[in-house]
Amino acid sequence: MTAASVAYVAGLVVRAALAYGPASIGSGGDLPVTMAILLPSLLLGWLVAVRAPTSPIGPALAWTGALPAVVFAVEDWGSSYHTAHAWPGARTVEVVAAGVWTWLFLGFAILVLVFPDGLLPGRRWRTIAIAVPVWLALVNFVIATDIDNYSATSEPERVVGRPPFVLPAPVRGGLIVVAMAGLIGILLAVAVSLVVRYRRGRELDRIRLRWLMCAAISVPVLLATSWLAIAAGLPGDVAYLGFLVAMLFLVPAAITVAILRHDLLDIDRFFGTTVSWLITTIVSAAIFAAVVVAVDTLFPRQQRAGVTSAAFVTALLLLPLFHWLHRGVGRLVDPDRTTAVAQIKDFVRRVRDGQAEPEQVQNVLRKALGDPELQVILQRPGEELDLPEGAIPLSTGDSAVGALVLGTTSARRVRRAREAAVEARLPIEVSRLRLELQDALAEVRASRSRLMAAVTVERQRLERDLHDGAQQQLIAVGMRLRSLQHRLGATQYKEIDELVESLEQTVAELRRIAHGVRPSRLDDGLAVALRRLVQDSSVPVDLVVPEVQVGEGVATAVYFTVGEAIANTLKHARATRISIEVEQLGQRLRVVVRDDGIGGAREGFGLTSLRDRVASVGGSLTLDSPPGAGTSIRAEIPCAS
Repeated sequence: MTAASVAYVAGLVVRAALAYGPASIGSGGDLPVTMAILLPSLLLGWLVAVRAPTSPIGPALAWTGALPAVVFAVEDWGSSYHTAHAWPGARTVEVVAAGVWTWLFLGFAILVLVFPDGLLPGRRWRTIAIAVPVWLALVNFVIATDIDNYSATSEPERVVGRPPFVLPAPVRGGLIVVAMAGLIGILLAVAVSLVVRYRRGRELDRIRLRWLMCAAISVPVLLATSWLAIAAGLPGDVAYLGFLVAMLFLVPAAITVAILRHDLLDIDRFFGTTVSWLITTIVSAAIFAAVVVAVDTLFPRQQRAGVTSAAFVTALLLLPLFHWLHRGVGRLVDPDRTTAVAQIKDFVRRVRDGQAEPEQVQNVLRKALGDPELQVILQRPGEELDLPEGAIPLSTGDSAVGALVLGTTSARRVRRAREAAVEARLPIEVSRLRLELQDALAEVRASRSRLMAAVTVERQRLERDLHDGAQQQLIAVGMRLRSLQHRLGATQYKEIDELVESLEQTVAELRRIAHGVRPSRLDDGLAVALRRLVQDSSVPVDLVVPEVQVGEGVATAVYFTVGEAIANTLKHARATRISIEVEQLGQRLRVVVRDDGIGGAREGFGLTSLRDRVASVGGSLTLDSPPGAGTSIRAEIPCAS
């Protein structure tokens, strides 16, 4: 870094002394501009060296800006030979300066070879790195000893002379061919190193290389523009200004960003868009020219019509052509993003067609974005999410939907995740709505369970009150009437006997009501209660019931379900046998009541109330009753209800 800075300053001092001193070499007005164009590379090199001390890019960038300063200084030094104030050794320096321009390639060649994290491993690449300066020196020597460079000149003030020594023409011709062919080969090998590195590199290396490629596109474009400007009559210094800016500012700036802030922008998308527009521009210009030529050929006197038609056709094809090229270029330069978007769009289509569940969106996003730790957090109504730093909020209009939490966070990943979230907004929103519905249903079930528990407790209390209160009082009144009956005459005896009989009927009715509120048989467990229940059946019953421990609400629901099913069978089925099976499957209790009756049962035969009773404890009831084949009633109830 220090050597590059010294070389830059030395070049600046030499050029300033030659421009403003007695020799008056060059234009003093151009000196600040040219040196200012070179300065950013040096400064960016220092920035990279400070921020990434182990990276070879800092020194390479610095020399990219310093070498042109040295080259320009050597050229000006040699030019002083033709003035009255020639500098020491100007003649020798002039000979060297004839081909010193080749050293302008050295900084960029080394920069490309070591970008982004050092020279590629292998003897081949070490040989190429050594061959670059050696071959540049050979080309410099060949040009400096070529007599054709001294036989004519367009500069009136320059004295036509001869090189220090002249090689035989065959040797000189062969050496020129070898030198130039070797230089082109070495520069191509340097360019190939980028391709090799891109194919072998990690994802980070590829992102950094895309920064370099994006900036490098501007170099040939601006070079071609410079040639067109020269053809139009602009001076070379003005025409090549854009090219020099691209070479000495845009490319170094892109390289600096690639090393220090590779995720500053979505370079893949930017690069793809840039390439697409570049190709679109070239193709559109070709279409424009083709239409103009075609119209001029067919209608030679209608020049204005040719231009108008070309403009119309080009405008008509511009956007469709760009979109088509953009998709194709995207698959080439940004395959990860293109593939991710395609996967998400395919998933959204399958969700819309009912072929996939929207809750799978998290797995789809994990696969598409290459982040196995990605989480899709959905926000429930009235809930405040406590999100980690870097989470990506998701919203629809003014309502919050949730957030995306990435396993690995970077600016590039966040941009990709935001784009993916936009593409997947339909399944995310549907998942949130379904979650809200599930929560609402769970709350309804919980509320119903709490209500059933409260009702059960109230029934037990009512049963105790009827048994211990009203029944006992009525029995006591009846006993007192019987006692009074024995002390009265025959007429009063009969009336009291009728009153006692009425009291006994009232007590029986109270017992029936108390029994309907909550069967007292359940005090000994569900299995015992069912065994006692089937004893009252006039049709034989096959009962299979294990000793299960379930909640009070479940036991009551099962008891009445079996009881009502038996009652319906006795009333309507004309059955000769009934089978009852009770089975516990995990956290659910299954009850199946079958008969061999006439079948054909439908809603209205007590089944509606039976279904409601099962549903009141969170269960479900199914009926299978084909005509002539009996009836099967199946109920499944959560044990925790």
